[in-house]
Amino acid sequence: MRFLLLILLPIFVIGQNENLNSGKYSLANRIFETKCEKNNYIKIPNSQIKVEKNRIIFNNVSTLEFDDNIDSNAKIVLANGFLNPYEINKSFSLRISAIEELPLLNPNFKIKRYKFWIFSIKENSDDVILANPVEYYFELQNINTDENSTFEEFISNAKLTCLVNRGIIL
Repeated sequence: MRFLLLILLPIFVIGQNENLNSGKYSLANRIFETKCEKNNYIKIPNSQIKVEKNRIIFNNVSTLEFDDNIDSNAKIVLANGFLNPYEINKSFSLRISAIEELPLLNPNFKIKRYKFWIFSIKENSDDVILANPVEYYFELQNINTDENSTFEEFISNAKLTCLVNRGIIL
């Protein structure tokens, strides 16, 4: 039994490794290297954000809806006003899906990079008007953080520095 475990364990570990040249990281890495132009985006103030079960309302005008099973850190990112639906695609209502951090692309502890998909929603309706989602990448930066900061501490003083539309997912 030990012999079998010694043979299978390295195969399992090797199979679980992700790297920058494969899967979701390959394209994302190229996009961050070539299309990510640093900007200072305006963060929506916390006083103008209302968080509900599976949506966030900004200024009582824009809404960002998300899946019920969203990761808690991703919900914190969305609830902190970095992503303004109108700035993303000139819509007041967006449905965000598949938001995730891309930890292998974080060059240091002061930067966190993410990807997400959006579905546009018709005004005053729950009908999705895009057959395929549009994929975006974004970067948050906190120059005042250190390697011992919690995620919440990082987010509290972070700024959106890059937002890139990758295109429609087919």
